[in-house]
Amino acid sequence: MTDDRATGTEPTGQTEHASSELIAQLIDRVETLEAENERLRDDIDELRERHREDCHALARENHELRDAQQHLQERVAKAEEKDGYLLEDIVDLEEQLADLEAQPAPQDERTDGDSTPDRPALTPIERVAKLETEEVSINVTPSIERAVVIFEHWREWSKKTPNGRVLKDGLKELLCTATDERLAWRQ
Repeated sequence: MTDDRATGTEPTGQTEHASSELIAQLIDRVETLEAENERLRDDIDELRERHREDCHALARENHELRDAQQHLQERVAKAEEKDGYLLEDIVDLEEQLADLEAQPAPQDERTDGDSTPDRPALTPIERVAKLETEEVSINVTPSIERAVVIFEHWREWSKKTPNGRVLKDGLKELLCTATDERLAWRQ
């Protein structure tokens, strides 16, 4: 008994319809998965590009930070060197003033430097401000000259606070005006 239907050579209408629906669903599912796969690939490409840009930005920022750190270290080294010079200037000035105090002064100048019951002894900066440096042969550096200018203008360049007096802002400009010299930002 041979039956053509049993071998499946002739599809029935219902089976054919179910198969074509299943094939259509599978094709739709494959297209959906391919579209999703393409979207994910685009997202991955975008993330890779963003990651690459971020890496470059971080490398640039790292380079800038290294440059800034090196510049800051150079500034600190210069400031420390300058502090050393200022300390040397102060020590030299104190030594010169000590030498001056050891030398007898002419009679008319003794009352200016010596303390009396009415007037206490002058401080080192007051002595330098009062005396002409050529007369007493003191080696006055530009830093000392600027300190004397600040001392001479102390009342007008400072403001009174409950704890004493504090220099006003813009000291560099005030010094430049008073001494007719240009100062670097570190001087």
